[in-house]
Amino acid sequence: MADVQITPSFRARRALRAPAGTRAWSDRITPNTVIVAITILALALRLYYLSRPGFLFGVTEYDDGSYLGSAIRLVHGQLPYRDFVFVQPPGITLLMVPVALAAKVTGTAWGMALGRILTVLAGTAGVVAAGLLVRRRGRLAALLACGISAVHPESVAAAHTVLAEPWLGLFCLIGALVIFDGDRLASGRRVVWAGLAFGFAGVIESWAIVPVLVLIALSARRPRRAAAFASAVAAGFLIPTLPFAALAPATFYQSIVVAQVG
Repeated sequence: MADVQITPSFRARRALRAPAGTRAWSDRITPNTVIVAITILALALRLYYLSRPGFLFGVTEYDDGSYLGSAIRLVHGQLPYRDFVFVQPPGITLLMVPVALAAKVTGTAWGMALGRILTVLAGTAGVVAAGLLVRRRGRLAALLACGISAVHPESVAAAHTVLAEPWLGLFCLIGALVIFDGDRLASGRRVVWAGLAFGFAGVIESWAIVPVLVLIALSARRPRRAAAFASAVAAGFLIPTLPFAALAPATFYQSIVVAQVG
């Protein structure tokens, strides 16, 4: 029997061509493209929040004044826990020291504005870090990780002034980026650098202990790596806090352990 050739119709040929064209267009949207686009959205949302009347120079919180005030007092020679009460770890104080130095020239109002802008940038950087952490899983993973971080109301609100949470999240995400090599935990120096990042996150807020415990549990099969990570976390926490704790051990314990952890 003779071979019968069937010529596809125009509509069929268009249907056959469409998936290839769609794939070509879709391939141009890489995880990095998604991260960049969502990061721009995150920055725009946070800057819009800050641009509303009274939000750059006005009073919108009470913690931000305490955090920036502690840094201003520190650059004038007064130490938290010894010279004044401060019921947080000293991480946010240390982060705000450059702002406090600038406030000597600009005044405290502009110092607060600068601290708020830096916190907006820290919150936006956390969106980038979240996307980079999952980008090997594809566009959808990057879209979900960045999108939730970018538009969640609490995430946007926390970054509008000098608060600890955006900085805590940023340093935890930096530590996660360093310690994960694909789906596996890295080894060598990366473990140490990741531990230092998580340790300093603990200097900002004690909640950093949660991912630290998870990572130690994941490292349990390799005791050396777990020990190196735990040691680096301890160093990242103790190096910034020991000078304050040594000068006022009782008050430091009451402020950090009793008031905060309790």
